Amino acid sequence: VILADEISPDTCRLWDSTSGEKLDKDRFRKDLGNVLDAYAEVWRRLSGEAI
Repeated sequence: VILADEISPDTCRLWDSTSGEKLDKDRFRKDLGNVLDAYAEVWRRLSGEAI
């Protein structure tokens, strides 16, 4: 895979496919809480690294 632009919770819609939990900008916009935790989870899944 060649990534030519950024993938971030601010530029795309991301949901957990099992739980349906939103991991994108809606966490902030809809005051769903745990914004940093959700963004860290996106990083963990994309990078394969533990945080």
